[in-house]
Amino acid sequence: MHSLSYRIELFLLLIIQFIFSILPRFITLRIGTFIGRILYMFKAYEKTIYGNMSYSEYWTEEEIKKLIPGIYRQMGRYISDFLRISSAVPPYRLHSFDIIEKKQAENRGLIAILAHIGNWEMLANLFGKQVNELHVIAKPMKNRYVDNWLTAKRESTGVKTIFTQHALRKMIEALTKKKGIVAILIDQHGGKHGTMIPFLGKDANTVRTVAGIVQKTNCAVAAAYSIMQEDGSYDIYIEEVPALDMSGLNDNQAIEMYQKQHNEIISSWIRKYPTHYFGWFHKRFRGIIPYK
Repeated sequence: MHSLSYRIELFLLLIIQFIFSILPRFITLRIGTFIGRILYMFKAYEKTIYGNMSYSEYWTEEEIKKLIPGIYRQMGRYISDFLRISSAVPPYRLHSFDIIEKKQAENRGLIAILAHIGNWEMLANLFGKQVNELHVIAKPMKNRYVDNWLTAKRESTGVKTIFTQHALRKMIEALTKKKGIVAILIDQHGGKHGTMIPFLGKDANTVRTVAGIVQKTNCAVAAAYSIMQEDGSYDIYIEEVPALDMSGLNDNQAIEMYQKQHNEIISSWIRKYPTHYFGWFHKRFRGIIPYK
C-alpha cells in the first residue's frame, strides 16, 4: 500500500515540476506566493514558528506577528523555484567566490556550512558545475521514489550525495583523500549526540559532526547561503570561517568552540533575513520549549 501511495506522490511531483518548468518564472513565483498565503490562512506550523521565534528573544511579539506572513510568502516563492528543472537557473549574483578558490588551494579539503535559509538546493546546482568533488549530506526520505528523484536532481549537476547512514567515514574520505568539498546543513536539532550550544542567543541541541571533523582533520571551512530578492534574482554569499586558536583545549572544548562559531554565523544570517529562514518550521528547540 505504501509503495502505491509513494508512486502516486512521485507522479504528482513530476507533473508539478513539468508545469512549473514550462510556465514563465514570474508566473510560478506568483503561484508560489499564493501557495504561501494559503498555508498562512490555514496556520500550517504556525505554533512551531511562533514558539521558535519567541524563544530566540530577538523579536518582540508584535514583530513576530508581522514577520510570520512573510515567512510563508517566501517559502512559497522558494518552493516554486525548487520545483523547476535544475537547468532553469534564475538570475544571480555570486559574492566572494574567491574564498572557495582560496580554501581549495590549501588542498586540505573544505566543509561548506549551510542552513535552511534561502535556496540551499540552488547552491548545489551552481557549485556542482564549478568545483570538483562536491559532496552533499542528505537524510534518506521515507518515500524512496521521491528520494531517488531528488538525488538524481542533485547529481545531474555533478554533485555527489552522501547519505547520513555511515556518513562520517565517507565525509572524512571526501575531505582527506579526495580533497573535495562537503556541504552540510547544520541548523537542525542535534539529537542524542548533540551539544547544548547558543543558537539565536539561546541554548539549543546542536550537531557535533562538522565541528568534530574540523577538529579531527584540520580541514578548511567556509559558509554559504543564497537570498532571493523581490525581483526574483538571487544574491549568493560566501563567507570566510576563520581558524580558531585551540591552544590548551581538549577535543571536547575545541569542538564546542567550533560549534559556537558556526551557530553564530548562521544566527547572523537569520537575524538579517528572518522571513527567508525555513528552520522556523522545524522543532529546533524541542526538549527545551513546549510545542503546542
